[in-house]
Amino acid sequence: MPDVRTRRRRTRHTVILLVLLLLCGSVYALIARDVTHDDQRVAGRSTAPADVVTSTSPVAPFRGVGNARSVGLAGQGLTCDSLPAYTGPEQVTARTVLSRQRFEAPLDLSAGGITITQSCFRPTSVGRGLPAVSTTDHNSGRMATSTVTIRESDFDGSLLDPETAAFSTGFIGVANLTDNYVSGFGSGLAIMGSGEQLDARVEGNYVTGLVAWGDGATTGNHSSAFTVRDFSGAVRPDRALVVRGNRFDSSSGNDTGAVFIQTFSGRIDNVLLEANLLEGLGYQFGLEETNHPYSGIHVVDNRATGTGWGPAYVSGGPGPARWVDNRLYDPTADAGRGEAIPAP
Repeated sequence: MPDVRTRRRRTRHTVILLVLLLLCGSVYALIARDVTHDDQRVAGRSTAPADVVTSTSPVAPFRGVGNARSVGLAGQGLTCDSLPAYTGPEQVTARTVLSRQRFEAPLDLSAGGITITQSCFRPTSVGRGLPAVSTTDHNSGRMATSTVTIRESDFDGSLLDPETAAFSTGFIGVANLTDNYVSGFGSGLAIMGSGEQLDARVEGNYVTGLVAWGDGATTGNHSSAFTVRDFSGAVRPDRALVVRGNRFDSSSGNDTGAVFIQTFSGRIDNVLLEANLLEGLGYQFGLEETNHPYSGIHVVDNRATGTGWGPAYVSGGPGPARWVDNRLYDPTADAGRGEAIPAP
């Protein structure tokens, strides 16, 4: 594997990522794209909205230590095979509430206002580069404009062939995601195609068991447990994305990072990353400014294993607005408080 840290210092690198493509204003697809960029500040940076995300306390209690038995279906005493197969439409109707269903095909939640609990998303096939669950209509480009909630559920890519799984993601869009277990995909959860209005909370999830395919330095996939590609506060300056108490493990072998925040498909504002456990073989935390600016990135009281390429890096932008009490994870110490991680 090439020395990725050296490649980043030289301000040029290649990542395989999921891109929102709008064709003629109507046709939408998510594709794998090879992107190369220079680490330069984006010209014409707009005035950043006021920081609106703050931690619940000066140092919130670290709690990102969930495991496969405490989240998702297992945490409710359920299994995917114990649930009945869903027989409704793949494009779920607005304001639908579903519980204890097994979804065997990709699900479109773009109608919005949908709640799914204690269910299993285990597709038998997915188009290359597409997610198991999305809040954007792949054909029209419609994005959910009212809150989608998914909780206490499994996102399971185990029935996909390894190459398909590696180029797929468990979830892409914007939603409240709570206490879910995600495994068997190339990447786990992605906030992307998030529109301009909805807040989002990503809390208590465990993402692990990601899948690699091919050479990550060339045409293979890149894995991230949690990614943010856009989350703009330009229209709603009080908009906030809270990412708290999750366990994000990116250890496929073709890893970008446990948490990877990159402004590829839009600006990103007002993100709180708090009390998470970050693990993996890439960087545990990465923040990149590419095609758009970012602002208001708060990183508070997280734990990182420090494995792979290291705990954190920043590329092209000013860095987090706040970096407070982030530490290497020491399971023998109180609240896992190992050595302090300097601000990147």
